[in-house]
Amino acid sequence: MRIINRMTLTLATLALAAIPALGQGTAPQAPPSPAQAEREAALAQAEAAKQAADTDRAAAAAERQKQLDAVQQRADRAKEQTEAAKQQAEKMKQEIAKVAKELARAQGQQTDEASRRAAKELEQKLKEMQLKVQEALTRAEHDRETTLYERGTAALDQARYERALQAFAEAAALKGSRADGALYWKAFAEYKQAAMKSALESLKEIQAQFPNSRWVEQARALELEVRHASGEAVSPGATPDEELKLLALNSLLHTDSAQALPMLEKMVNGTQSPRLKRRALFVLSQSSAPRAREILTTVAKGSSNPELQLEAIEYLQLTGGAEGKKLLADLYAASKDRDVKGRLVDSLFAQGDAKALVDLARKETDVAMRKRIVERLSMMRSKEATDYMMELINK
Repeated sequence: MRIINRMTLTLATLALAAIPALGQGTAPQAPPSPAQAEREAALAQAEAAKQAADTDRAAAAAERQKQLDAVQQRADRAKEQTEAAKQQAEKMKQEIAKVAKELARAQGQQTDEASRRAAKELEQKLKEMQLKVQEALTRAEHDRETTLYERGTAALDQARYERALQAFAEAAALKGSRADGALYWKAFAEYKQAAMKSALESLKEIQAQFPNSRWVEQARALELEVRHASGEAVSPGATPDEELKLLALNSLLHTDSAQALPMLEKMVNGTQSPRLKRRALFVLSQSSAPRAREILTTVAKGSSNPELQLEAIEYLQLTGGAEGKKLLADLYAASKDRDVKGRLVDSLFAQGDAKALVDLARKETDVAMRKRIVERLSMMRSKEATDYMMELINK
C-alpha cells in the first residue's frame, strides 16, 4: 500500500511539472512581419511560375516530338510508296517489252491496211505504257523528296541538326526539283554541327551543280559566314562591299538584334539592288526574333516585289507549327497572284496540312488553281484528304 501511494505521488508530481510545458506549447505565436510575409509570398509566386514554366516547356517539347514523329511517319510512308512504285514500274517494263516485241512483229507484217492499223495501235499502247511508268516514278520520287524536305525542316525547327543533315542529304541525293534547297540546308546543318569543311564542300556543290539557282546567293552568304566562323580572314578586295555589309549584319543579328533588324528592314524596303534585298531577307530568316518574323510576314503579304514575296513565303514555310500554317493559309486568301498562290499551296502541301488545303479548295473559284490543290491532296495520305476525294467522287 505504501508503494502504491509513493507511485501515485510521483505520477502527480510529474503531471504538475508538465502543465507549464503544455501551456508554453499552446501559447499563440507572433504573426510574421510584413517583410517576412512579402518574402514568403514572393517565394511562393516564384515557385508557382517555375512549375508553370516547366509544365509549358514539357508540353512544348511533347508537341514538337509529336510533330517530328508525324513527319517521320509520312517520310516512311513515302519511302514505302516509292518502293512500291518502282516494283510496279518494273512489272510494267516487262509488259512494255512484250508489247514492243508484238509491235516489231506487226511492223514486219504490214501487208494490208488492217496490219498497219494494228501496228499503230500497238505503238500508241506502248507510248501510253511508257508514259504511265514515267509518271508513276516521277510522282513517287516527288513524294519522297517532299517528305524528306519536310522532315529536314522539322528537325531544323527543333535544332536537331544531325537529323536535319540526314534528311536533307537524302533529299539532295534524289536530284529532284528541290535538290538545290536541300543541299543548302544540308550545308547549314553541317555548319551548325561545326563541320566547317563539309559545309563548304556542300556550298561549292550548289554553285557547281546549280549555277542559276536562286539558292546560289544564299550559299555565297553562308560560305562567308562559315569562313568567318572558322577564323578565316575574308579579304575586302576579293569580296563585294554588299557581301561584307551583310556578313557584318548577320553577326550583329546574333549579338544585338535590336540594332540589326531595323537596318535589315531598311535594306529590304529601300532602293538597294534586288540581290542585296534577297540576301537581307535571307539573313532575316535566320533570326528567331518575333520582329524578324513580322518583317518576313510583311514582305510575304506585299505585292510590289513578287520575287521577294515568293522568297519570304519560302522562308516562312520553314517556321512550321500551327501559327505558320495559319499564316500561309491567310496569305493565300489575301493574294490575287497565281504564282504566289501556287507557292503557298506547295508550302502547305510540304507541311502536310491537308485540312487547310481542303478549306482552300472548297473556297477557290479559279478552276485551274482548284485543280492544283486537288492534285496535291490526291498525293496525301490523310483522313481529311481522303474524305475530300470521296466527297468529289460522290458529287
